[in-house]
Parts: sequence; structure tokens; C-alpha cells
Amino acid sequence: MDSVRFFRLIAATCTACIFISSAFLVRSASAQAPPPEPPSTTPAPPPDPEKGKQLFSANCSTCHGVDATGEEGPNLHGVPTALGDTAVIGIIRRGIPGTGMPSSYILTERDAADIVGWLHTFDSAPQPAAVGDPKKGEAVYNSSGCSACHSINSVGGDIGPDLSRIGAGRGPANLKARLIDPGANLPRPSGGFYGNNWTQYMMFRAVEKDGRVTEGMRVGEDSFSIVLKDAQGKLHGFRKPELVSLNKEIGKSFMPSFKDTLTIAQIDDLVAYLSTLKGAQ
Repeated sequence: MDSVRFFRLIAATCTACIFISSAFLVRSASAQAPPPEPPSTTPAPPPDPEKGKQLFSANCSTCHGVDATGEEGPNLHGVPTALGDTAVIGIIRRGIPGTGMPSSYILTERDAADIVGWLHTFDSAPQPAAVGDPKKGEAVYNSSGCSACHSINSVGGDIGPDLSRIGAGRGPANLKARLIDPGANLPRPSGGFYGNNWTQYMMFRAVEKDGRVTEGMRVGEDSFSIVLKDAQGKLHGFRKPELVSLNKEIGKSFMPSFKDTLTIAQIDDLVAYLSTLKGAQ
């Protein structure tokens, strides 16, 4: 009987630990983004665009540019008008999971409203004319072998990122920089509690004990293992303790630089074409 009681005690203890751990995980996951603030009974003051400009410069300009025309992130001119102020305020505070747009614990609802107020000052501003020709850029895309690695609307390869909405997620300056030096400033998403924050498309070189060498992009990793995708799209899984060496290849990319293979005009045309790819509107 003592043995039976002992095992029952162990089982009960394990069950309690699992319950407590699960509760902690759920609570931690829900704490990743600030919840909406409770509605106020007093009328909110009108947005302060000047304060919004300062907040945007301090918190948003690195990705979206000092004038919100886009760099690492998209051009935000006209976005509040298209999506609505409430939606944009929610995105500023709670981010977009799985993308480079993080949540913010620093900015309040009032701060976000001021930023949206500043973005509205661009509603009547003329949009800069495209430097290149999108139709010519599409021809450059097709003739340069881009579809071997990238897909648009499910047509093309899957080694590189899907480009169906690249124009909505990247500004022209960022697109041009990636065409010239694709291994620099690789994107790093905000993965949240259950996601990851490691750099995307990072190249690694793995050497096994029998001398075999594998180069590929990291598509999965934890403390003990890593999964690489090679240039043919084949996946290779490794246990880190069983490797002779595992090194990051900083600045390297499967994507070639077009700096010396395309003219400046062709690159501008290609950027203009990619900028039109914004998915379903």
C-alpha cells in the first residue's frame, strides 16, 4: 500500500506542476503585447501631430524613414486613411505577429493617436513619382531568373521569400539596397513568446565529422540542433554536438548581387515593379 500511495503522490505532484506551468505559459504569452486601455469617460483630446512627429522619429523612423516614406518597413503615407485610425493605433501598440512590426510597451494609446495624427498630415501630400518603369521591371524580373527562387502569387520557387506582398512590406530604398547587397541587413521578425527573433535567411556552414560540408540558410534552430536549406531547396538537419564546426556566413546570400549585372536603370525598373506587388487590396 505504501508503494501505491507513493506513486499516487508522485502522479498528483506532476499533474500540479504541469497545471502551474501551463498557467504560467498562457499568462506569459498573453503578456507579450499590451492590452487595449479601458475606455475613458472623458472625451479624448485631439491628436497632437507635432508630438506625434517626435514620437515617430524616436520609435518608428529606423524602419519607416524619417518622413514615413518607408525603408526597412513600408511607406505609411495614406495608411491611416485606408485602414482607419483605430486599426493603425492597434498595430502601433500591439504589432503584427510574425513580421518585423513589434508590439510596444512604451507607447500609450494617446501616443499612438498622436503618431496617427502626424501621419494624417501627409494625406494631401503628393506622392513621389516612381523612378523606374514597372512594366520594364517585370521583364527584368523574368529575364534575370528571379522566379527560380522567389514566387509571386504562388508561381515560382520557394528558396527565397514570397514576393506577392513585398511592395506593401518594403520601401523602394530598401528594395534597391537588397538588390545591390542582398546579404546585408537581413530581416529580423518579431516572433513573440512562441516565435523566434533570429535573423532570417542567415547563411551557415556546417562541417560533419566525416568531412562533409553543407552550406544553407537557417530555417530552424534550437540549443541542440539546426536545420539548413541548401541552394536546391533540400533540408538538412544536424545535431550541434555531432558537428566539427558550425559557422555563420555573415554577408553571404544565395541571392546574387545585381550591382554588376544590371544597369542602374534596370535596377530602378525592377524596384518599381516590386513596389507594385501589394497582394489583394
